[in-house]
Amino acid sequence: MKKLKVAVVGLTTGAGHTANYVESNDVSEVVICDINEDKLKEIGDKHNITKRYTDYGRMLAEEKPDAVSVTVPNFLHLPFTVKALEAGAHVLCEKPMAKNTAEATEMQRCAEKHDKKLMINFNQRFQKEVLTLKSVIDRGDLGDIYFVRTAWQRRRGVPWWYPLANGLTTCGGGALIDLGVHVLDRAMWLCGFPTPEWVLGNTYSKLSHNEAASRGIDPFEVEDMAVAMIRMTNGLMLQLEASWAGNRENEMIMTRIYGTRGGAVLKSVVKPNRERYNKLFLEKDGELHDYDIDSDFDNPPGNIRQAFLDAIVNNTPVPCAPWQGIQINKILDAVYKSAASGAPVKF
Repeated sequence: MKKLKVAVVGLTTGAGHTANYVESNDVSEVVICDINEDKLKEIGDKHNITKRYTDYGRMLAEEKPDAVSVTVPNFLHLPFTVKALEAGAHVLCEKPMAKNTAEATEMQRCAEKHDKKLMINFNQRFQKEVLTLKSVIDRGDLGDIYFVRTAWQRRRGVPWWYPLANGLTTCGGGALIDLGVHVLDRAMWLCGFPTPEWVLGNTYSKLSHNEAASRGIDPFEVEDMAVAMIRMTNGLMLQLEASWAGNRENEMIMTRIYGTRGGAVLKSVVKPNRERYNKLFLEKDGELHDYDIDSDFDNPPGNIRQAFLDAIVNNTPVPCAPWQGIQINKILDAVYKSAASGAPVKF
């Protein structure tokens, strides 16, 4: 079986991609690309990678990789993905799929045109507790799911390295498209990607401007918090919250699910201490019982990069499909549109 030559472009986020590819038995060679030569040397030396490029187009032309991990800023997802697909490579693109739905849709069209696989790096799906909960839901143990709350909230965690001044142009938004995209995708995936009917949302930038001024950073447009209610065509309601800064006790990532036969919560307190609270609440013999997902279930964690390689080697569908990435982008676009208009947005 042929082993794959894989390239990684963008080595800040791409460092993890690179490490996974170096360790994979399905990869014969790894090539890296970044405009930062110090980063190229750091990652290249760490993994004994000799082929290092600062020019993405040249790298594609000279190396002709079988697959490319695109881990550059959001505004480059579309052009870098298209270039790789046109060069004959399969693509794993970082989240969000694109700055907006139009760009994401163009990426899918290009993948279909060139008959190449395009996968989105929704890595939270591959966490052990998320995989376990998905198997429980797919067995029907929670019954009909009717309400979900999913959130990533920080106490004080604005990414000051983020291009805040031109964040709308470069990234498409702030906390919502940076953090909210993760917990939105995992909630939608756990629930089988129900079809949205309407979205009511709002965005805020209430806490970051004073700190920005103290850091000498100009005022910026992108939000430090976003909230939304999303109604699905099957009646399910999904509440989404994302914040870089909030007057709260800690940084917390959480998804809580309510079903007719049971419920579940996945909660991780990131700071000050890494604490996890992952529980199932299931009816048995007429009573509700608690189960600890971490210890009561044996489900190994997944590896999203290996899953991408498996799909190529075995010629199977990718687990994080482009249509799902487009659906997530549609919801994000609708939240921003609702926030701007002050009214619900119908799909």
